[in-house]
Amino acid sequence: MRPQDLAADRLLTELDVSPDGSLVAVIERRVVRGREHHRLLVVPTSGGRVRVLAPEASLPRFSPDGRTVAYLVKEQLHTRPAHGGAATKVTSFPRGVVDYAWLGSSFLVLAPDQDSPVMSGGSVARVIRRLDWREDGHGLRLHPTHLHVLSPDGTALRLTSGEWWASGPRISPCGTKAGFIADPREDADLDPNPQVYEVPLTGGPISLASWVAGPVTRFSYDPDGSVVCVAAPSRRPTDFENEQLWHNVPGRPPVSLTGHLDRFSGQAPTTDERLTVTCDNGREPAQHVTGDGIADLTPARLDPVVHALAAAGGVVCAIASLGGAARPDLYRLAPDGDPELLFRSGSAWLSGFEPPLQQELEIGGIQVFLVGPQTDGPLPVVLQLHGGPAWAWPVEPDLDALLLAAAGFLVVRPNIRGSFHRGYAFGAALGGDWGEPDAEDCHTVLDGLVARGLADPARIGCYGNSYGGFLTNWLIGTSGRFAAAVSQNGVTNQVSGFAACDLGAIYDVDSGLGDVWTPEGVEHLWKISPLRHVGAITTPLLLLQGEQDHRCPPSDAEQMFVALRRLNRTVEYVLYPDSDHSLAHTARLDRRIDRAERMIAWFRTHLLG
Repeated sequence: MRPQDLAADRLLTELDVSPDGSLVAVIERRVVRGREHHRLLVVPTSGGRVRVLAPEASLPRFSPDGRTVAYLVKEQLHTRPAHGGAATKVTSFPRGVVDYAWLGSSFLVLAPDQDSPVMSGGSVARVIRRLDWREDGHGLRLHPTHLHVLSPDGTALRLTSGEWWASGPRISPCGTKAGFIADPREDADLDPNPQVYEVPLTGGPISLASWVAGPVTRFSYDPDGSVVCVAAPSRRPTDFENEQLWHNVPGRPPVSLTGHLDRFSGQAPTTDERLTVTCDNGREPAQHVTGDGIADLTPARLDPVVHALAAAGGVVCAIASLGGAARPDLYRLAPDGDPELLFRSGSAWLSGFEPPLQQELEIGGIQVFLVGPQTDGPLPVVLQLHGGPAWAWPVEPDLDALLLAAAGFLVVRPNIRGSFHRGYAFGAALGGDWGEPDAEDCHTVLDGLVARGLADPARIGCYGNSYGGFLTNWLIGTSGRFAAAVSQNGVTNQVSGFAACDLGAIYDVDSGLGDVWTPEGVEHLWKISPLRHVGAITTPLLLLQGEQDHRCPPSDAEQMFVALRRLNRTVEYVLYPDSDHSLAHTARLDRRIDRAERMIAWFRTHLLG
């Protein structure tokens, strides 16, 4: 596999199941004549012809009678008969539609306001009074999003308003209320705690429908109208507190449905939050949470990594990877058997390439996934560091690992302390001491691979994104063992990052990194800043950066670049326009290819000679 092969990549992203369970609507990202498209497919769940319903779409959802599929195109809502036919444009909101839910034969729509509480004098100035004025992946948050009920005649009834943002709209089972997630408090930016709220579909005041301590990220309704939501267990959660499923019944304390697992649950989009994905030791299986317990829907022996779930009519479908596959396919799940393959997407693309050698090791209590060429060691190594830190490598390799392995490198993917697949204690062992236990674990893993004869100690590089970029920057400033490094959207200065990051002012305090209003806080932020060690860096460093990244913005990479260039060290800074924090996944195709080519060329130059 080469970077140019990304032009033929296929990726399933979203799905929905028809009410009778006979069809699945799924979005597949695919390149056609050099341009990316997100086509809408309709797949029978019992065999039959796959139909391309629309060449471009997102957020597909079946109507209550199953005869029609709704979807978004160019940020407006459209419908089309499920078995083919002409499309109908439903909305013409000035700033488009963000999300929606079927309401009988019409819709509940989430749309940005045309006017903005931030803009002053049209385009003359932007007046900022809140901490949440920007969000990675969305840019500046200038226009609050609110709910509207569409009538069959096309008129709209506005249900919510104010200087706050609603999300995740759903219709209650009784059909009289709209549920959504929001934090409508005036000073919510200082202490955000979004919860589930409801509003009558005929209009009226909003009311609270969830009472969990932590911020809600997603929710769905049980048939009796009670709310099942995904939330952390405490009011100001650290990065390592396991998100759980909670059942909210009016008049009773919320009940955790998954807290006893000591794992992050609710980690994939789903049409029913009782159908959940739990992250466990490199696997991300689908589970069904009921009053009787938790049933596994994907056998552990298949090494499942489930990306999205949908269910209706007694049928559960998933976008999932099995057996360490690097790209997912569409499956129908069964509680008492193996998943049934409904549509090959990622596996069809990957079948054209020689598979790499994949291994799973345990070194010093650290889980390590290896992806490499079918060649005996010792090999040149790229230590690939995940983001987060509360994240973890799954058994499924990403495309960077495949590309580096195809180029002759042994890709080492460790789940070091701070990773979230092994429970709260393992993640919290990192805490706010970035650069200490995590760096120690990296060296333990590399030492173990060298001792096993798998890694060439003279040819070791490291690469990471986000927190992985931080750790890359840290490792090369505190160790001389790395011959090359690539840091993508990485943190370099925690002090300035406190304000430059869209989450920094809240995240840094809650996760124990520090603050900027006490000497102790500033001291700790600087203590865990890679820029502090820049004078010791001699490793050639390639900095890759999304220009529109609001999570780890360009100012971080620029400080590292300027310092290293001023010291006349080997450094290169590559800035990608119109690209956010998810540069490797969501940037324009030619930019994704370019970054992969540059990364591989950098390691070839400095590790292979």
